[in-house]
Amino acid sequence: MNTKDNLISNIHKLFRKDPYINAVLESVGTEFDRIEKKLILLKKEYLFSTMSLEKIEALEKELAYKTKAKTIEAKRVEIEARWKASGKCDVELLQTVANSWRNGAVKVTFVDATIQIKFVSVVGIPDDLSTLKYVIDETKPAHLPVEYSFMYRTWGMLPPRRWGQVNNKFTWKELREKEGV
Repeated sequence: MNTKDNLISNIHKLFRKDPYINAVLESVGTEFDRIEKKLILLKKEYLFSTMSLEKIEALEKELAYKTKAKTIEAKRVEIEARWKASGKCDVELLQTVANSWRNGAVKVTFVDATIQIKFVSVVGIPDDLSTLKYVIDETKPAHLPVEYSFMYRTWGMLPPRRWGQVNNKFTWKELREKEGV
């Protein structure tokens, strides 16, 4: 039901057929429908996961920052991480920045004056790691080193099978590092 029909259904029956009332409510309804469409678009623009390339470019200007990613999804993640990267840099801030990255769960710790970033949900080296490294490097204090650690599958983690069953399908590198094998 469009806005005009909704407005007409809310007035008295005697006025619903009046041509003047219908003309006024038609123009008002059309304008309300246009405004509603704009509001839906605006709502999408303020969520990092749905924002358009134009909004990303506007945020780049506002933050005085140029994204390095190639795809729009990676740009969204990078600009979200950059947006969250304001304030005092501590483990919580770095964890927040890492959580904005959408390619697996990340655990950030600080041990012996080193930032340690461990990938805890994805086996092997995750996709688009370079974007996360870049954003973390931009966020952290320059004098602190960063160690990245990845989770790999061992033979014992695989379901019981013989090497001949998987040898034809996967290499050991794929079995060790590929998610969903």
